[in-house]
Amino acid sequence: NLVFIYGISHTKGVYIFIGQSGSGKGTQVDLLKKKVLSLDPSAKVFDLETGNAFRELIKGSTFTGRKTKEMIEGGKLPPSFLGIHAWSHSIIEGYNGDQYVFIDGTPRVPEEVPALCSAFEFFDWYPNVISIEVSDEWSYDRLKARGRADDKDESDIWGRIQWFHESVVPAIELLKQNERVSFHSVSGEQTIEAVHNDICHELGI
Repeated sequence: NLVFIYGISHTKGVYIFIGQSGSGKGTQVDLLKKKVLSLDPSAKVFDLETGNAFRELIKGSTFTGRKTKEMIEGGKLPPSFLGIHAWSHSIIEGYNGDQYVFIDGTPRVPEEVPALCSAFEFFDWYPNVISIEVSDEWSYDRLKARGRADDKDESDIWGRIQWFHESVVPAIELLKQNERVSFHSVSGEQTIEAVHNDICHELGI
């Protein structure tokens, strides 16, 4: 759950967005993308959303795809090697070295962080990680209000919030230790416009 930015000048930016479900990450990714494109109209963009990669995997007829679908439908998180495969395959196939990169949904667990950091080294990325901070109660209220199929059961919502604390937060702390990463924390408990303005201020754009 992340995005990063590095230099709007000679080096294309990489943006990792992190935050709980209901924190508004997707909305802020779109707003920052529009901001970057307004500053660099000729820009090309590469989007990495791990959830989409998993959805493509489970659409297939492979044994791995079927087993992954069973795990997700059973409320279980697929093992880290599948997450690493999903996002690394997307980068290998879609990144051409001349795009702004927007990442949402990676890393999901601490085991993914070393692989992600190796990608920083390989591609010479210096990411800005943007953490959108909201309380558990804020997250719950937003998920309940949006009324998606997987947001109707209270125990499922609280389970996702608990998973964030148990898995994603340790991944964030590990990611902070990488010397290439610039970490920015922004309050998500304000208007969409205010969150966007705070992000732009943090990034100096």
